[in-house]
Amino acid sequence: MRPLLSWQWLLIIVVVVVMGLLLWPRPEKKPAERPIFCEQESLYVRALKRDRLIKDSLFRILATSPIPEEKRSAFRGLEYYDIRSEWCLRGRYEALPNAVLPVIGRLYLLRPTLDSCRPPAVLTVYGDAHARNPYVAFWDSTAAVGETYEGGRYVPVFIEGDSAIIDFNRAYFPYCAYNPNYICLPYPPNNRFCEYIRAGERYGAYVAHP
Repeated sequence: MRPLLSWQWLLIIVVVVVMGLLLWPRPEKKPAERPIFCEQESLYVRALKRDRLIKDSLFRILATSPIPEEKRSAFRGLEYYDIRSEWCLRGRYEALPNAVLPVIGRLYLLRPTLDSCRPPAVLTVYGDAHARNPYVAFWDSTAAVGETYEGGRYVPVFIEGDSAIIDFNRAYFPYCAYNPNYICLPYPPNNRFCEYIRAGERYGAYVAHP
């Protein structure tokens, strides 16, 4: 019995299939969205104000909002200091892969911290098990005068290799500042700034002011 297809035809079919797979158009991958940093000032301010409005909306409607349920209907938004680009800082980042979680690294900034009140600041950076979602829990002198939460604030860190951007305009209160039912990670002792960081979230009508 003769084969249905000769080996020449089989070879042609294989070549056509391979060429089709190689030439078939593939969907373009969208580049990952990068945060707009303070160097692009006009875009940066617009993006930051948009992010704050989104956060206010989520705090108002989500069942998991830290705003106590009896206060949500009257919630009109969080309070912030004025946006100032000088509080968007770049420093040197050092990863600590062998540290005990939630510690994932150190950030070196030319800012004064207690107890010496001299720079540089050596800040402990928190994150998850995959070193993602890095942030700094910190305290500054605004907490001592009742302008911000006495337990400190959190601020995200944007890491780029061995450098990082820390934008204090994005500093926010931990959930325990709004609601005593939450437990929050405390700031490390070395993350206490010897200055007033008047940037980011501050006290308003919807936080449990002491």
